[in-house]
Amino acid sequence: MEITFLGHQGWRFEHAGRSFLLDPIREEIGNGRVGLPVWPARRLDFRALGPIDAVIVSHEHNDHFSLDTLAALPKPCPVYISDLSSLAMATAIADLGFPVLRFGALRPFKLCGLELTALPGLYNALEPDTYGLLVRAPDGASFLTGIDTVAHPDVLGWLARHCPVRTLDNLTNNFVEPRARLVADPLAYKRSRAAVAGTMLEFVQKFLPRRAVVSGQGWCFKGAKAKLNHSFFSVDNAWLAATARELAPQVGWIEGAPGMRFTLAGDTLVVDEARDFELGPRVSREFDPAAARSAEPFPPWSGVATLPAERLRAVHDFIAAELGRAIGGHAPNLMQRLYYLKFQDIADLSPTLGVTLRNGDARHVFALDYGRLELVEQQPGARRAAVGLELWASDLELMVRAEEDAYMIAESAVRTWTHAEELVDASTVLEALLWFTPRFRPHEHLRHYRARIAELRLHAEARRA
Repeated sequence: MEITFLGHQGWRFEHAGRSFLLDPIREEIGNGRVGLPVWPARRLDFRALGPIDAVIVSHEHNDHFSLDTLAALPKPCPVYISDLSSLAMATAIADLGFPVLRFGALRPFKLCGLELTALPGLYNALEPDTYGLLVRAPDGASFLTGIDTVAHPDVLGWLARHCPVRTLDNLTNNFVEPRARLVADPLAYKRSRAAVAGTMLEFVQKFLPRRAVVSGQGWCFKGAKAKLNHSFFSVDNAWLAATARELAPQVGWIEGAPGMRFTLAGDTLVVDEARDFELGPRVSREFDPAAARSAEPFPPWSGVATLPAERLRAVHDFIAAELGRAIGGHAPNLMQRLYYLKFQDIADLSPTLGVTLRNGDARHVFALDYGRLELVEQQPGARRAAVGLELWASDLELMVRAEEDAYMIAESAVRTWTHAEELVDASTVLEALLWFTPRFRPHEHLRHYRARIAELRLHAEARRA
């Protein structure tokens, strides 16, 4: 089989004159109101790729699921999604005219003469619909990608029994620097690099790869957000691949580049360049820790710093009336740790979650009443919450309307704090945003997806006119 790396976490598989795609992204990641270009720049020409028999969309995150990409395919073909996928994604893909087929964990299925097996990982509340994927050819060649999963011990046992040695493994670099930490400490990225190096060594220890290609981090910022390029990618693929070669030299490490083609035949691997694959100008993403220390390190994702009074009132009322119950019902780890926080010595801090809403120069401060599951607006002089987050009113409006991926906003525009790091770390604080994901609000997200599909069809008609 032949595998072409399409960039980020996208792949094209070819076998016996047929082909399918895994997580292709055409030009920009995301289905939201703010697009982010792929990096390095490229535009997938599906007609140049030849006939496409099927597409696999591994999960609903914006860097894997793209309505624009699917709409650009020359003709509808079956789209495979996991049995963990939301109603919103499945229905939107069907609305585009594609037959939708579901696959489940450890139940092999055939595609283009290849055998695919979905592999479950450790449960991840942020990506609960994701499986890894093992692809095997009749000649014994095999390719393993964890996509965005972390290995489950049972899966390692399954691999040891069924496919202990692969022709090629894929290590995905999903790391994004915790922005609040980098703003507070310009040397935080060094600890992050050490942590990612440790994760890489754990991958080597558990999977025992002979060869591994590094993928991921295939996007960048544009326009007013372009300055974020220099503080987001502190552990990039070039650094990770070089470090991997130094720390685990027994593995044949390859830094993935879009257009790289892998020909697998049994135990052998040949790497060259695919035909008809052109890259555009490369945006600089050179890391500079000082870039995080700006006058406004957490600018609004929406680009709108001030909502007019009526829209601000609606966002304010949502926080007071609904957000507390949403957190209580959909952030179990956060709620459990807030409970234990009540028994800690945290000086003059309030043992709860705080939410600060920014609009222009104003900040509206709320604290979670744990028993009543209400966020109560605080008066000046009230005790500061021990843990919390701060976000812009315009960004919260986007999330309430399901017009943007909540965690895409969180990665650059939400400031978190915790004065009880050992009990409630920053990632746990961000569970407060879980309710905004398609898993819990499929109908709202489907409404946005359908609006996006209507826009794509209008643009297509305009191009044909």
